[in-house]
Amino acid sequence: MASSDLMQGIEELDEARPDYRTAQEYYDGDVPEIFASARLRRALEDTGVDFRLNFAKTPVDAIVDRLEIAAITGADDTHTELISKLWADNGMDLEAPDIHCHACTLGDAYLIVLPTEDEHGNVTGVEMHYNSPQTVRAIYSSENPREIDYVIKRWCEKTSLGEIQRAELLYDDRTERWTTLPGAKGAEQGDWHHWLTADDPEDPEAGGEDSWIIEHDYGRPPVFHFRTSRPFGRPEHRGAYGPQNAINKLSITHMGTVDFQGFPQRYALTDAATTDTSDLEPGDFDDFPTDEASAGPTDTGDDSALKAGPGEVWLLRGYKNVGQFEAAQPSVFLDPIMFEVRAMAQITTTPLHLFDPQGDVPSGESVRAKEAPFVKKIRNRQMSFGATWREVFVFALKLLGHDDASVDVRWVPAATVEDQTGWQTATEKVKNGVPRKQVLLEAGYRQEQVDEWLEGVDDAELGRRVQILAAVADSAQKLGAAAALGVVTTEQVQGLLSGALSDIELLAGVEART
Repeated sequence: MASSDLMQGIEELDEARPDYRTAQEYYDGDVPEIFASARLRRALEDTGVDFRLNFAKTPVDAIVDRLEIAAITGADDTHTELISKLWADNGMDLEAPDIHCHACTLGDAYLIVLPTEDEHGNVTGVEMHYNSPQTVRAIYSSENPREIDYVIKRWCEKTSLGEIQRAELLYDDRTERWTTLPGAKGAEQGDWHHWLTADDPEDPEAGGEDSWIIEHDYGRPPVFHFRTSRPFGRPEHRGAYGPQNAINKLSITHMGTVDFQGFPQRYALTDAATTDTSDLEPGDFDDFPTDEASAGPTDTGDDSALKAGPGEVWLLRGYKNVGQFEAAQPSVFLDPIMFEVRAMAQITTTPLHLFDPQGDVPSGESVRAKEAPFVKKIRNRQMSFGATWREVFVFALKLLGHDDASVDVRWVPAATVEDQTGWQTATEKVKNGVPRKQVLLEAGYRQEQVDEWLEGVDDAELGRRVQILAAVADSAQKLGAAAALGVVTTEQVQGLLSGALSDIELLAGVEART
């Protein structure tokens, strides 16, 4: 019979899974529209046309785009080389961004790290695999919320005998393996049995008595929890759910009025005393007569002779006047959509210009001020994810026989100074006595970059280089304005700046050699 830990883990997995599904649906743009009218909802569903504008993924993508690992190093060259090999062997150049994306989308992501062994039981490498929080969940200690009591992983396998539920409980010193018989749902404690190693994997009753337990000396579950908050994460776009629902409703309703804007609905008032309309049918004045072959999922008009639709004519007794009904103005829908986008940006702490890159984008100090809360959030994610990456590689090195290893994770800066105003500010700081190293670090450059630049360079030379950077930034801005006025072409501007930078690099090389 299943242990209490197994049933507790299954219960927590089942309770958390709907929220993860919702988060994924909003990121993918698969959330159904919400309409007060059931008839309107059915009509739009029958068309099979999708007019959704998915802004909810932007708060996630904006953060993930700036979560770029610059380097992971060890305390010595041997450890650093091993880390680089593990990174390459597990394809982490592709896997790491995906893990960050999953963690920001769902709030949680798990990485399972296990040793690979040869036929003699010697560890030859380490495998790292992402696991979804919909199938894996860490159960934290009630006494110490920072410690993991155990981790549950549950999944379903299809066999020739039917579907089988599988589960593993990963502890500090062992892994317990559980299974159900074919067809059992796994909801009851009696559904679960020891998953015994056997020649026939479809026979859960075969194998040795102790084969359902795998003992180890890892000292911790080999599972690592990436999360946006503690103890469990919160989707970065959680605050975007409400605005996205409103945007879906507004955009689809707007699309429903577009046909009426192109083909307005008309009316004709008739005078019964002077006009004989006894042989006319409501569809006789349609711009688009409907035949059986072209009939679609539109209103049949069975409940009224006045049929609503683009190009329709309402035939009213007694011709006295004709006209058309004006469709709703696009601003009735587009203005509220922009309000919802602004609300989404505010709620999710995402700069508004990231939702509309074609709009007015702030520059210089303005963009840094507007992005300050956003950049702070990115740095918080770097600290959280960085701590988990350190745990991953300290554990991986331990599996390879290197105990008590030290690992350092460095990130590409969340924001850097790249404009004229920023470099002018940096120059003023230097003039007023702020150490040049501190100025460069505040500009967003990494510690190792700054150390490399400052090696063998005195303060006077460094000050000159900062002034050169400020001058180049100023020239780039002015040349950009000239290109916008048509005085020079973009290609000419690029050529001038490339040549100037090349000359500066050449001069720096000559000075370094002399």
